[in-house]
Amino acid sequence: MVTARDIRDLLDERPDLEPAITAVLEPNDPWTFEDVDVDSGAFGELVSRGVVTKTDDGYVVADREATRQALTGEVSEQADSHTAEFDLSLPSLPNTRVLTGLAGALAVVVLLRITTFSTVFQGEVVLTANDPYFYRYWVERMLTNPDTTLTTVPGGIAKGEPLLVATLWLVSSILGGTKAVTGQVFAWYPVVSALITGVFVYGLTVEVTDDRRIGIAAVVFMGTVAGHGLRTSLGFADHHAFDYIWLLLTALGATVIVRDAIDARPLTSLRTVAAMAAVTVGVAAQTLAWDAGPLLLVPLGLLIAADAVVAVYTDRDPLRSGGPLIIASALGAGLVWIAHTSFDWHTTLVVISPALLAAGGVGVVLAGTLTHRFDLPTTGLAGVTVIGAIGGTIAFTRLAPDLWARIEQSLNSRLFRTDSIAETTGLFGESGGWLLLIGLLLFVGVPYLLWATYRVRNDSKWLVPVIYTWYFLALAAVQIRFVGQLGPFLGIFGGLAFVHLAERVDVARPPTPFGGDPVRDIGTPDRQTVFAVGALFILLGAFGAAQVPLKSSQIVHTQEQFQTTSWMSDHAAEHNNEYPQNYVFSFWPDNRHYNYFVSGESRSYGYARANYGSFVSATDGGGWYNRLNNRAGYVVVTPNVVGNDSQLGTRLYREHGSGANGTDGLAHYRLQYVSSDEQYKVFTLVPGAVIRGTATPNATVTAETTVEVEGASFTYTRQTTANPNGAYTLRVAQPGKYSVPNGTVAVNESVVNNGTTITENTGS
Repeated sequence: MVTARDIRDLLDERPDLEPAITAVLEPNDPWTFEDVDVDSGAFGELVSRGVVTKTDDGYVVADREATRQALTGEVSEQADSHTAEFDLSLPSLPNTRVLTGLAGALAVVVLLRITTFSTVFQGEVVLTANDPYFYRYWVERMLTNPDTTLTTVPGGIAKGEPLLVATLWLVSSILGGTKAVTGQVFAWYPVVSALITGVFVYGLTVEVTDDRRIGIAAVVFMGTVAGHGLRTSLGFADHHAFDYIWLLLTALGATVIVRDAIDARPLTSLRTVAAMAAVTVGVAAQTLAWDAGPLLLVPLGLLIAADAVVAVYTDRDPLRSGGPLIIASALGAGLVWIAHTSFDWHTTLVVISPALLAAGGVGVVLAGTLTHRFDLPTTGLAGVTVIGAIGGTIAFTRLAPDLWARIEQSLNSRLFRTDSIAETTGLFGESGGWLLLIGLLLFVGVPYLLWATYRVRNDSKWLVPVIYTWYFLALAAVQIRFVGQLGPFLGIFGGLAFVHLAERVDVARPPTPFGGDPVRDIGTPDRQTVFAVGALFILLGAFGAAQVPLKSSQIVHTQEQFQTTSWMSDHAAEHNNEYPQNYVFSFWPDNRHYNYFVSGESRSYGYARANYGSFVSATDGGGWYNRLNNRAGYVVVTPNVVGNDSQLGTRLYREHGSGANGTDGLAHYRLQYVSSDEQYKVFTLVPGAVIRGTATPNATVTAETTVEVEGASFTYTRQTTANPNGAYTLRVAQPGKYSVPNGTVAVNESVVNNGTTITENTGS
């Protein structure tokens, strides 16, 4: 059979034949000599060289794809299925126009993710959300220890996200290892992840569709998924952005392997070997990057099973694609085992997951190969696959009951948990969060996902995006955190929809999957086309694009909040407060942020999460002071703590601890700072000064002073009742000159901080 290289060699020898070759591609096969505008001499040359062949019904182009690639000069992308030697050909790079289009798409992705720039860079690098400060805490401590190696990753991290922390530590160390450098690395790594993921999405899309326009559009639509944009935004340095790289690398490698099997490329081709390497690295990295990483391996297992069934259905040997996928999975399992035994990374349960994937794949592919070789029914293979999966699960529960119990526990704690953390809620809840997290892409992409799902019966190229998209859509329905994984795959179908709809309104050529020729060049659009394409994007993608910065803005620490944090940090340093006297007690989603800058202890927000809600809703201020004393130094309250008049949250935020609405005021909570927007108020815990004096027996005694603090001025009031002898004692949290029944009493700061008792007539 003629190959692209044969035709390219012919064109190099006879460039005058290019118009003839172009002409014979125009009619649909079969056709007659009269259907093409080619002279007889050139036509005879094409027939003699095997470019055109004669059939009973007329003439046909021997290999249209090879012919098109030869015309565009991309002969390296067409493998010669009849050669057995090791193929070292490299894929051709896109032309300048395609590279420009891809760069523009990636620029859109980046611009949507750096809208938080001013709140991330506030003199200090202020990471967004809560969890990034956990990883920053550990990386900075590893950097301060000169003996740190991969074997000394802290225990909690080694069983959680060891590869992420080790990578951030290594990159920060290479770049200088200072605290400033580490901050920059943490701030920018999610954006870099989005860029890399975008490149992989482009490659995967083009591999499936043979249309570079769809690849570019897919990158843009991935960029408009707010659930993905949020987790790859500037400063949001948690583990998810790291996971996306390896997930897409695995999917891209698997797509190339399946495509090479369809095209009958030799297993020794550089493409296939590189794709196997990609899957190997991806499987290992996904497993090592996150203790729930095995969840990200499941679609690869589903792919191996589905590919075996489809291969048999289309009369293709399942071993041709399943074999490389299994080998890559096994090699990935080997890398994971080496890391586990060498560095003590992860538990046995996590470590064995890629090995189980490879073992299950062997059974499925073996069954598929036997079905194909003996020409057995495809439905039988599908049934055997399902029964084998069920039987394997049952066998695992019997042979390894302890591991199975840990799997159930992990699923319950990771996937099916129900708590107040927003990311654990479902996508299709009552709030309509799916629209804000995905935008109209769900409406736009799902119809094309359904079309591709139907098409996989006869076109295995679509298996990877179809399986991965359905899988992560199902996971996102359980927990919205998986919208980030869904976004890149759903973006592929958004890109397909966009180009198809553009063709429907006559501003683009037909997309390749819908009968168009392979598109290797996007061309240079005129002004009318640019406006039409822009209008179509506004219609389909603008809403989602607008949600990306809006969602990102919800997790930033504003300038007013960081100023509050800085005030506490300066105050702690000025008064030589050390942990736990400088611990900040706050609403848990902000707790790591405060404590990273103030106490330095940002590895856990467990105490705040377990106690802060009870604290702000309680009424016993003295009892909570006794609990918090020697455990915390600062208490931060915001408007969301306001409840009824008797609750501590309301009395602190609205009344500043002063008596009001029938309450006596609080004695141990000294307001010290109010942010310029009055959203953040900082109290320090103090013993409080005790004022002792006399008044009318059984009378209500009021002590009152005017307080000036940074950001606020207010009247602080405390009340009590004199005893039958007229004596009273009253504890106050604020220094100042108090008016009392018999005059005034001066209370200075040291008295408040030491809990000293003073009398009306002596003052302090």
